[in-house]
Amino acid sequence: MLENVDLSKSISKEEYDNVIENLKIRIGELQRKAWKMDIPIIIVFEGWHASGMTDIINKFLLTLNPMGFNLYTTGKPCYQEEQKPLLWRFWTKIPKKGSIAIFDRSWYRRITVEHSSKGKANDKMSKCLEGSNYFERQLTDEGYLLIKFFLHISKEEQGKRYREMKKQGIPMFIVEEEEEEQEYLNDYDKHLPLIESILERTDRTSAPWTIVESEDKNFATIKILAKVIESIENKIQNNENEIKISQNHHNENCIIPNIDSSILEKTDLDKSLTYKEYKKEKKICQKKITQLQYELFKHRIPLICVFEGWDASGKGGGIRRLAQKLNPRLYQVIPVGVPSQTEISHHYLWRFYNEIPEAGHIAIYDRSWYGRVLVERVENLCGNQEWKRAYREINEFEETLANYGTIIIKFWAHIDKEEQLKRFKQRENTSHKQWKITPDDWRNREKWNLYRDAADEMLQKTSTSWAPWTIVESNDKYYSRIKIFHTVIDRIEEELKQRGIQ
Repeated sequence: MLENVDLSKSISKEEYDNVIENLKIRIGELQRKAWKMDIPIIIVFEGWHASGMTDIINKFLLTLNPMGFNLYTTGKPCYQEEQKPLLWRFWTKIPKKGSIAIFDRSWYRRITVEHSSKGKANDKMSKCLEGSNYFERQLTDEGYLLIKFFLHISKEEQGKRYREMKKQGIPMFIVEEEEEEQEYLNDYDKHLPLIESILERTDRTSAPWTIVESEDKNFATIKILAKVIESIENKIQNNENEIKISQNHHNENCIIPNIDSSILEKTDLDKSLTYKEYKKEKKICQKKITQLQYELFKHRIPLICVFEGWDASGKGGGIRRLAQKLNPRLYQVIPVGVPSQTEISHHYLWRFYNEIPEAGHIAIYDRSWYGRVLVERVENLCGNQEWKRAYREINEFEETLANYGTIIIKFWAHIDKEEQLKRFKQRENTSHKQWKITPDDWRNREKWNLYRDAADEMLQKTSTSWAPWTIVESNDKYYSRIKIFHTVIDRIEEELKQRGIQ
C-alpha cells in the first residue's frame, strides 16, 4: 500500500489559509449533527516516527468542539493494562453515542511493538491482528464510524527530521525507556514490509486505511480534514437512509417459531444426590478449588465462569458454594442486570470488557453478555439483526480472551417448568425469600417456549472449543452444585496439564 504513494504532494501556505477556514466550519457543523444523531466516531492516527503526527493532530483538534471528544495518547502499558488482553485498554476507551475518541497511536502500534519478533510477524501477533479486525467490525456493525490514518514519509525525510530534532534539542523518543519502541522506530527498512502487511491485513470496507502523504504537514492536515468530513457526511447519509427503510418495515421483530431440535428437551433432569453424598463431595471439591485458585494466581492465568439459566434454577446457590472457600482478594462475583444509561450509550460488550479479570484472578458472572441473545432477543429490546449478529460477536469476544490465556467455563442451569413453578411458590411463601421473586419472573415464565428456543439456539451457536457450554441438570440442587464443582476442577486441571504446569 505504501510503495506507490506520491510523497511529493504539497500545498502552498496561501492555498492552505484559503481552504482551512471553510473546512473548520464544515467539520464543526458535522460534529454537532453527529452528536444529535448519536453517532459515535473513532479516529485513529498511526504512522512513522517524525511524520509530524503531533503537529497534525493538534491542528485537527483545533477544528473541533473540545466538549465533544477525548484524545488518548497510546504509550507503554501500565501495570493494570499488562494484566489484561491488549484490546482491553482500547475497549474501555471507546466513545459513547454522539462523541468522538481520537487515538494518537493505537492498538496497531501496541500490537507491533509488543508482539512482533525483530520486525517480523509471529503467531501471537497474527492472533492479535485477527482480534483487532473483530474489534473494528463489532464497532462498525454497531454503528460506530471508524476512520484510520497512516502518516507516511520516506526514510530520507525521516532521517532529515531526526537531524533537525537533534539540532534543536528536541527528544526523539517520548518513551525512551522502552527499547522495543526504539528498535521499532529506528529501523525503517526492516519494519516497512511488516507495516505494509499490517495495513493490507486490516484494510476493510467498513474500516479502511487512508494513507496520508505527510512530508508537507499542511497538505497532510487538509487531507485528513477532508477525509473526516467526507466520512461523517457519508455516515450521516447512510443512517438517514436506514431510518427511512426501517420505517417501512414494521415487522422486523416478528416471531418465527423454532423448528430445530431442542438440546434442553433431551436433558435428563432426574439426576440427583442424597444430602449425605452432597456434603461429602462438597468438602472435597471446595478444598481442591482453593488449591487450584492459587495455581491460577501463581501462573497468572485468568478464569471466567459464566452462569446462565432459568429463573430460580439455582444459579445463585451454585455461585455461593463455588466461591465459599476462595480467597476473596483473588475473585469477584459480577451480577449483571439492566444496563445503565452510560452502558446503553456504548457498544453492549463495553461494560463486560470493563469487568474482565486480571491475570491470575477469577471473575464469576451471574448472567452475562448472553443477555443480548436471551432477554434482549425475546423482549424485543434489540432488533433481529443485532441479536443474530451477536452470536459471532460473542464467539469473537471469548476467542480474544482465550487467546490471551483466559479459561472460560459456561454453565446453563436447567430445570423444567414444573420445578420452576414449585420454587416460585416457595419463594412467595417464605418471608426471607420473597425478595427473590418479582413480577418480571412471572412474565418471563409466560414466555417459557420463547426463552427455551432462544437458549437452544444460543447453546448451539456459542459452544466453542475455547468456551464450551455445560448444561447443568438442576432440578436437584445437590446434584447441580457438585456438577459445577467437578466441571470447574476438571477444566482447570486439563488446562494446566495442556500448558505443562501439572
